[in-house]
Amino acid sequence: SVGGRVSDSSGSGISNVHVSLMDQFGDVRSSITNPFGYFRFNDVEAGQTYTVSVSSKRFQFENATQTVHVVDEIANLIFVALPNPSRNISSIDKLE
Repeated sequence: SVGGRVSDSSGSGISNVHVSLMDQFGDVRSSITNPFGYFRFNDVEAGQTYTVSVSSKRFQFENATQTVHVVDEIANLIFVALPNPSRNISSIDKLE
């Protein structure tokens, strides 16, 4: 299996992020992260190379695509969202 976690820059998991797994033939499987940011694709064939990508309407990612060669189970792929400056502006700052 291939799995991992999607988090923000503070380490909090991000839910409802679209995750895709594409094999070397272009076949794509899709998943969505759980409430803690975790995802997993089961029944992934060992000995193959896959491209794992994440996308979200709410976040952008520095490393939105990773290529992995599966020899054994991979459970630690990490995708981290870029800081979103507009989310850190207080309501007082928006009024000025």
